[in-house]
Amino acid sequence: MVTRNLQIIRNLKSKDDRKKRRAIRDLFEIDEDVNLEYFIPLLDDKDQWYRSKAVDAFRRWAKRKDISCLEVLVNHQNIEYNRVAANLLPFFKNEPSDIAKSLFLKDDYICKLKASEFILQNKNEDSFYQELMLHENPRLRIVGLRSEYLESEKLNDALDDESKMVVEAALERLQELDLPIAREYVPKLLKRDIKRKLLINHVIELGGDSLSSLIQNSKPSTKKEVVKILRQNYNKIDDSPIISLIKNSHLMVVGRWLQGKKGREFDRLRWEIIEDSSLDEIERCRLLERLFSRCNEKEIRERAQQLSQTIQSDLIKTTAHNLSTADDRV
Repeated sequence: MVTRNLQIIRNLKSKDDRKKRRAIRDLFEIDEDVNLEYFIPLLDDKDQWYRSKAVDAFRRWAKRKDISCLEVLVNHQNIEYNRVAANLLPFFKNEPSDIAKSLFLKDDYICKLKASEFILQNKNEDSFYQELMLHENPRLRIVGLRSEYLESEKLNDALDDESKMVVEAALERLQELDLPIAREYVPKLLKRDIKRKLLINHVIELGGDSLSSLIQNSKPSTKKEVVKILRQNYNKIDDSPIISLIKNSHLMVVGRWLQGKKGREFDRLRWEIIEDSSLDEIERCRLLERLFSRCNEKEIRERAQQLSQTIQSDLIKTTAHNLSTADDRV
């Protein structure tokens, strides 16, 4: 076996292209990480095929060795080789950061990104973290936000960042850590083009004018998400967000929140919304239609009959009449 290996290595230096290519295939077939060193000279081969096989060798065997094996790629003038080294960094957890710091100095975004992620996995990199949080590239500042070096009490400070990406990353981190937004940031965030879904939980908890502003300037999908969160977390009319919505006349949102809720107070509010002619006719009709599941209740049928005789909307009048007689048809 040793003799065969020596012959393969000799063939790797052969001027006969067939022997040389065969040697490459044999080394991959043997699949021993010690063979990586024989591929290093091929990084500068004139033939693209040999250069690509050298890269393949690093991708296969480097992760079985220590991080120092990447040094030849990091120090190479070819930026593509630098990127190969950068993409291999995740395989070297708990290794020293020196090589990664060399990669970070490269004038290449991928190298900087992968290197910074690797460095901040290590201990005693506080100074690097501070440097990264001041970097001009917002994507690199986001790496810092997602690291363990971030002090959660300072996370709100990132909400003032000039970059929308950084602000949204900070909001995602707040959600992950189940931390609130400082109240003073909410009005400013609502004025920026920030993804509304990242603000919903925080704004609902704050209620008041912020919740009203969120609903007024949001797409239907955002309102749908608001209703979903309200239904999951609030079950009383006197819960703060519900009071805020009623006070600010966001009754359609309240009406959707009411779906499936039974009780005197819930019904009183539901009928008030249905009878409010200033509100959307279709939405009010839907509220009425949802009561068909309760058509066996005498009070529901009587209230529907009364509504059918007093309401101006033909659509609601017809629906109310059908509801008032639904139990007879059943």
